[in-house]
Amino acid sequence: MQLSAKYIMNSVCLAIPEGDKPEAIEACVASDSAAALQVLVIGSGPVGVRVANEILDRTPYARVHLFSNEPFQPYNRVQLSSLLAGEVSPTDIELPLPVVKHQHRFTFSIAAVTAIHPGEKRIEDAIGNVHSYDKLIIATGARAHVPHIPGINHQGVYTFRNLKDAESLYGRVARSRHMVVVGGGLLGLEAARGLLRFNTMVTLIQQGSHLMNRQLDEESAANLQHQVEALGIRVITNAGVREILGDSRVTGVKTRSGELISCDTVLLCAGIKPNVELAREARLQVANGIVVDDNMQTSSPDIYAIGECSEHQGVTYGLVNPGYEQASVVADRISGGHACYSGTQTVSRLKVVGEQVVSFGEVADIRQRPMQQILVHRNTKQNIYRKIIIHKGAVIGALGTGAWPESGRLQEAYKSGRHIWRWQQLLFIATGRLWPFKNADDVRKWPASAIVCQCNGVTQGALNEACASLAVSGQPSVSCLGAATGAGMVCGSCKPLLSQMLGDGAKLEKSQGWLWLLVGSLLALAITSLQLLMPEAKVADSVQADRWFESIWNDKFWKQVTGFSLLGMTIIGLLMSLRKRLGFTWMGKFGYWRLLHSFLGVACAAMLIFHTGFHLGENLNQLLMLSFVGVLVLGATAGAVTGLLHRLPAAQAQTIQKSLNYLHIVIAWPLPALLAAHIFSVYYF
Repeated sequence: MQLSAKYIMNSVCLAIPEGDKPEAIEACVASDSAAALQVLVIGSGPVGVRVANEILDRTPYARVHLFSNEPFQPYNRVQLSSLLAGEVSPTDIELPLPVVKHQHRFTFSIAAVTAIHPGEKRIEDAIGNVHSYDKLIIATGARAHVPHIPGINHQGVYTFRNLKDAESLYGRVARSRHMVVVGGGLLGLEAARGLLRFNTMVTLIQQGSHLMNRQLDEESAANLQHQVEALGIRVITNAGVREILGDSRVTGVKTRSGELISCDTVLLCAGIKPNVELAREARLQVANGIVVDDNMQTSSPDIYAIGECSEHQGVTYGLVNPGYEQASVVADRISGGHACYSGTQTVSRLKVVGEQVVSFGEVADIRQRPMQQILVHRNTKQNIYRKIIIHKGAVIGALGTGAWPESGRLQEAYKSGRHIWRWQQLLFIATGRLWPFKNADDVRKWPASAIVCQCNGVTQGALNEACASLAVSGQPSVSCLGAATGAGMVCGSCKPLLSQMLGDGAKLEKSQGWLWLLVGSLLALAITSLQLLMPEAKVADSVQADRWFESIWNDKFWKQVTGFSLLGMTIIGLLMSLRKRLGFTWMGKFGYWRLLHSFLGVACAAMLIFHTGFHLGENLNQLLMLSFVGVLVLGATAGAVTGLLHRLPAAQAQTIQKSLNYLHIVIAWPLPALLAAHIFSVYYF
């Protein structure tokens, strides 16, 4: 009876009957100490919210108190530049706090923590409250680095690190005429792009020799700079800001080279500085960041530090993914596990100002080693640059600009140290690919240990299990897969891979103008069917019996009008191929060209009837007619399938669509020669 009374006091064990197995009782006793823990988390950024969620997932009845020093719902800082550009709303970047079932043990407070007392195991907040803890987690992140240059305190100088900065900048950009962005890293580039929203003139100044100098080499950076300048942003490299001009308001900047640039606003994106003041005042060991061991413990065993404020083995990380890995380690340790942190191989797979950028490993300042090879593939027409550094047969670094479908597979090879054979190296130099088969970039073929979502560290194996569960529950969608695993919930760059994982069960998004595309395709199909099924029009026996239809298809003048109209519309239709195959983005959105192509098919089918009078012709003319009709039928069918993609299983629909498009193009090849022969025969003879 004494033992039962003990368990009744522990809500975790209420469900265990008194006569249950001793093993169940022992397990409950073991969890009692973890469940009673009071865990305080300082910092409500992505890493702080993540560790709170993970602790409650592992130990649902632990008491977790999350502190924030910002008067907002916790939000994702990674997407602040998208917020500034107007691509997302403030609610879109909010981070989910622990779900309702945990809220009776979870507390969220907007109160800055002002002091930590490790000896007494308590903290003080700005309101004056004192909170005791069993375990304390510091996730205070970092703040914008503000360089010591004259004029830095002038009105009109901004930083871009938190939501308050974004709101201030948003209010400023509407009335600013010229902004100078200091810093050519990822944050500076994305901020510069966002500032263009109100047609503000933007100049970006990079102190280094090229943009993103820690992730890119000079050639890839030059490609990126070309894309940035194409947006209307002036880029100046090798020219740090020496002075901010003006009395009390910004009137310009002076660069290191002596150039004077007139402006009314300066935005500082020159790196970050870990927030370590609380830890230093608490006499924890601090270097550049808060020093931690492999357990993420500070010099005080009951205090952990994770994210940008921490320093592990002399390294501080400025990316969110290492913080997430550290959060998992701390949650496991607090819950009684034995996880250790051994560092993170940082990988950047980003979309910078609309340009795909991949960078990981040793890419910028490459050391000279024996048995090292540097492989480069360039395709200037498609604006593709790829570079791989191989040492003793293993990838130690890679970078690229432009689309790189194999980047995920290459990243997996880098992390696992897979051997890259000599024939693969030769293949890469020639084609830009390491794997010869098209399914090499199919995530379903990857090893289970391969990481698909870098931000949240979700593996292919975990996604496979989630896909199986979703298939049973009847919810096979990318959003449901993301909610189940956390994949694609930060930057979203892995969503195409999630769609691949779902395979036949995936539902694609609606094509642009899908309804009009479907209507146009079906109409073209119906009119083309009339050409094949209707009887040939007869020539009237008498001039007096001549009807309007015959006066078009059997009249030489109208024959020329309809014939050259068909030729002109066919040429216009071919422009869509130029837009798609050659990537001519200046021609406008591809979706609009596809709609135009569909209705050109309708017009061509109708014009063909007026040109031929339902006659299929003979000999060469018959071949031309059959080719024309085949092109129309296959094109219209492909258009109808494209319009219905969102209602069909993705893998099957895409296979059918690709096959029809391929046949549509193959049958169209003889058309120019047949048309030329037809025109020559008509006018020559």
